[in-house]
Amino acid sequence: MKILIFNFNSVLSDVAEELRKRGHEVKEMVKSSELKGWQKYDPIVVWNETALAGWRDFVKLAQKKGKTVILVQHGRRGTSRIYPPFNEELISDIVCVWGENDKKRLMSVGVPKERIKVTGSPIFNHLKPRVKHEGINVVFSPEHWDGEVEENLIVAGKLRRIRDVNIITKCLQHEHNPLIYDNPIISNRCERNHLDITTDVLSRADIVVGISESTFELMAEMLDIPVVIADIWKDKDCGGDNRYKEYHREYSNACYREKNISKLGDAIKYCIKHPEYLRKERKEISLLDGGDVNNALNNICQVIENI
Repeated sequence: MKILIFNFNSVLSDVAEELRKRGHEVKEMVKSSELKGWQKYDPIVVWNETALAGWRDFVKLAQKKGKTVILVQHGRRGTSRIYPPFNEELISDIVCVWGENDKKRLMSVGVPKERIKVTGSPIFNHLKPRVKHEGINVVFSPEHWDGEVEENLIVAGKLRRIRDVNIITKCLQHEHNPLIYDNPIISNRCERNHLDITTDVLSRADIVVGISESTFELMAEMLDIPVVIADIWKDKDCGGDNRYKEYHREYSNACYREKNISKLGDAIKYCIKHPEYLRKERKEISLLDGGDVNNALNNICQVIENI
């Protein structure tokens, strides 16, 4: 087969490599606008199909030319734009989701279950065992949005005042300004080493602090690392899209949510003292949101090969 894969966040790097090992011709790209000669590939595997940056138009064009398009979930709750207030119809022929929670969410807005494949994600195979280290490492995961947001600065300032802990900040290149954070560790989501840098940080974390409960936080939960959410997000647009003001974050019961920013330090100290708190919930959400970790790579490859 001649397979075209659009890869971002390194979500499909392992898939592309495995398909090559199986004898397929695989072309990897990041942007839909960069490729010439895409017509010779079928199927086409994408990481999103939103109207942003021309993705939706490309998927429709590919399908018009008779190509099968497979959407592979790229992040936690990564198909969120098909839900209100965006209400974008899922148009890919097949969607590979991480876990049963994502399948239920898609079916709740009318996606036929036969178009949904619960595969898991190979990104979780990059998780590394936790390593011993001196002191207590609190890892802050700033929100990535349309530029730096006020909430990131508020949380960074509060963390800076906590005594007897080491603050590490997991930044994204081009999205966060490392000069304003303590001990920044930077990765680029378009580079192959993004996942390895990310999981290396997590291997040395005792607590993860975030503003939303996204992929980084799910990885922490899979490693039984307590997650504290500074629940202070204020609705705002993104790229001038006012619909984002109506977009509300989702949280599981596996994270400690603190709405009072003045108590963030107390929440962190509690989780440090009681690492067993929410342990059962972390284990449960790892399966429901993360899916089949052990067989994810083969599951996705089989979906692609069996179209």
